[in-house]
Amino acid sequence: MFSLLISLLLAFLIGWVSQRMGMCLVNASALLLNRRPTLFVSLVSCGLFGLLLAPAYGLLGVSQPLFTPQVAYPLLIGGGLLFGIASVLNDGCSVGTLTKLACGNINKAFTVVGWVLGIVLWYTLNMLPEHKIILMPSISSSHYLLTIGVVLMALLFLVSVHGDKHLVLSSMLLGALTGALYTFEPQWTPSVFFYNLSQMFWMPEQSFISGRRIAIFVMLLVGMCSFTLYRNTFSYQPFDLSKASTHLLSGILMGIGASMMLGGNDSQILLVFPTLNLTSTLPIASIAIGIVLSLLLKRRLARL
Repeated sequence: MFSLLISLLLAFLIGWVSQRMGMCLVNASALLLNRRPTLFVSLVSCGLFGLLLAPAYGLLGVSQPLFTPQVAYPLLIGGGLLFGIASVLNDGCSVGTLTKLACGNINKAFTVVGWVLGIVLWYTLNMLPEHKIILMPSISSSHYLLTIGVVLMALLFLVSVHGDKHLVLSSMLLGALTGALYTFEPQWTPSVFFYNLSQMFWMPEQSFISGRRIAIFVMLLVGMCSFTLYRNTFSYQPFDLSKASTHLLSGILMGIGASMMLGGNDSQILLVFPTLNLTSTLPIASIAIGIVLSLLLKRRLARL
């Protein structure tokens, strides 16, 4: 029971901080194009900040479930590009979808529905690769500490230039919170939750989402909604067929892209990228390129 209470508290705080810092890779990329890179660097590096607690976890006999997807490079790159393009079409990545849903945009719920349908479609086409995970029980390499140090210096430089101190502090806090929650519930991320939901369509007798995971997911949304209400930024947007259809389509594409690279951008940032190798870098780099190119195209079309 104590473990569950701690997990729910961590999920609430992650939702609160995510909403506070505007955790959406699409918004961060748009700011990057406007020469304000702090949010982008903060989001991409927040998983690395979670590694700061790795020595403490080692003393307690627990570890973060980092992994490297065992997928061919074309799938990693293609999946990342598709996910990035679809995220711009959706006007929000995986966590960004939930933060906007928590703000009252009911049409974003269709992104979640589309995400599940996209994974089911990819499985139906017999294209779903085996989900192989390489666990990393300990993180003691100086390479990780050096990388974290470089990221810290980069963020401090960005703060001195742009003054967005709260983004740096929020990313460090978010990394610590997500790292702590992984030790209690390794499968808490939204993209993994959506993946397991989709599994019920082809493995109904074997797929099961525990009440604990559902409670953690709900508490994540509660944390987002609570910050929205606290800041009086809740703005209900009723159902709109055109918008809902767009979100459904983009959700399907996001689900396919996530299936190709074994995880949405939340898993890529928090679980994959911190392993710091070529395979783990390709997905998040491809997502970012897909988003940036789509935003540039969107701006160019807007000027016509």
